This record gives sequence, structure tokens and C-alpha cells, in this order.
Amino acid sequence: MAFLPTVAADGEDTSSSVSTGEGGEEAQAQAVPTPVRETESAYSTVDRPDDVSGYQVHFVYALPSDGQDDYLDINGRIEMSANAMNDWLERATEGSRLRYDTYQGALDISYMQLDYTANEISSLGTGVLALMDFEIKSRGFDTSNKLYVVYYDGQFVSQEGYCGLANYPPDGAGVTAVLLLRAYIPRFDQPCPRQFTNSADFTGFFEMTILHEVMHLMGIAPACGSNVSGGHVTDSEQDLMYGQYDGSYSPLYTVLDHNNDDYYLHGIPSCPDFANSVFLDPLPDNAELPPRWEISSQHSGPNPLENQPNED
Repeated sequence: MAFLPTVAADGEDTSSSVSTGEGGEEAQAQAVPTPVRETESAYSTVDRPDDVSGYQVHFVYALPSDGQDDYLDINGRIEMSANAMNDWLERATEGSRLRYDTYQGALDISYMQLDYTANEISSLGTGVLALMDFEIKSRGFDTSNKLYVVYYDGQFVSQEGYCGLANYPPDGAGVTAVLLLRAYIPRFDQPCPRQFTNSADFTGFFEMTILHEVMHLMGIAPACGSNVSGGHVTDSEQDLMYGQYDGSYSPLYTVLDHNNDDYYLHGIPSCPDFANSVFLDPLPDNAELPPRWEISSQHSGPNPLENQPNED
């Protein structure tokens, strides 16, 4: 069994009024050296111009300095996986999808070559999430209206049993979720299952993991829900936001908010509801930003690997 707990990055406590209007100035991405890759296919190390305005989700394929490049950003694997996830969500909500960042009609996926080896990154443990959030913000990606899903394709020893991590407001601040594609869990003596869907009509382990973590970025499941503990629901093992969801059963049995009393169409006054998320398309009436969005989108923590020498 591969567990999916969530880590919340520390953030300064504050309260502020944040507009949920679409748009906002797009940050200019800083120049990033283009790594040498054995491919003739076009790829990008920056966030390319958006097809549409509004709050959206951007995908990143990241490698350590000594990683094996499986070209997931350009061979269609990440795009099919992301689209299958959104198709499942559309069926579960009867019409709502996450608004993805697209470029010229296709999913805009950025390639990110990190300056650290897999061993250095693995040594961080759950701090890998802080590293990815730091890299996204320091490389000039626009965080004013975007969440980032990083597919990290480096060897990673996960003592705690994580296959995915995400910032979870209001307990933490950040805009990044990380999927650990090559994580190994010593206490179970097994890796996280490297399973991408082969069909847009089927969602498997990775797809449900991604959606689980992206929803954490939106503040789901909120503490004001009826059956919530630490950002996870406790009333159904079949719920997408159950704390030990392992994807071993068919997603046909996975549900979005069992009994609708925790995070989706729950009807609880003054409690965040995924149905009102500003990241949904079509945009809901009275769209809501994630809790503490101003801090998550603007705050940049330190590089957790700063001043640590690279390995030879």
C-alpha cells in the first residue's frame, strides 16, 4: 500500500481581502538555460503564453541533475494523464473541470532540470516540497494566478511513505504539489506504483494522486467539514480525500465527497467548498480563492539545499 499523506509548508499567519477576479499581470519568466536533451521535439523550460486568462493549473516535468529523462513532457504521457484526471472530475461534478494552462491548444508542460542530484534531493525528505516551491518561484514562473503540479522523476527514498505531497492552506502556504514518480518506501519494501493511464477513459493511481494533491492546494478538505482531520476525510475509504487512499482499487468506486458533507456541495456556512473554486471551468458564481492565497502566491521560502555542496 502506498500512502498519500500531505505536508503543509509553514507560512506566516495573516488575514487579508483578496480579489477573485480573473486575470492579473503575467510575470515574465526568467531566462533558464535550455538543457541538452536527446530529442528533436520542441519543449520549454518556461511558462509559455496562456491560451486563456483566469486561474489555472500548470504542469512541470522535473529531473535531478543525474536523472533519467523519460521525456514525459513531450511524449504525451503527462498530457494524457492530466486529461484523464480532468475527465473523471467532470463526470464526478457533472460538468466542472480544472482550468489547465494550455499553449496553442495543448497542455503547457514545462521542463525543469534541477541543479541537485537525486541523493541530495532525497535527503530532504518531505522538504522536497519546499525545494520545488522555491524552484518554481525563483525561476520566474507566474504564481499570481496559477497552481503548479510537478512530476518529479528522480530516485527518492520516502521513509514516511509519500507518493505525493502538497501545500495545504491555511496550515501552510505554497502553490506547488509534487508527484514522486520514482519513490521507494523502505518500510513497505516497495516503490510507489509508476502507473500512468493508457486511455483518456481510465484513471489510475497517478491520476487520482494528482487530483488528491491539487485539491489540497485549494484548501481541501477544510477543517470545518463534518468528517475532516488534517486535511483528509475520515468517513469513507472510497473518498478521493481519504488520508490513506492508495489507488489499488478501481477509480470507478472512488467518490467525490461521500455524503457531500465535507468539501463539495456541503452547504456548511462560511466553509470552503470545492464547488466554488476559482480554478474550476466554467467559473462558478461567487468564485473563491484558496485560503491565504495572497501568502501562498507571493511568499517565497528559502532554498532548503542552499549552501550544501553538490555531489561530484
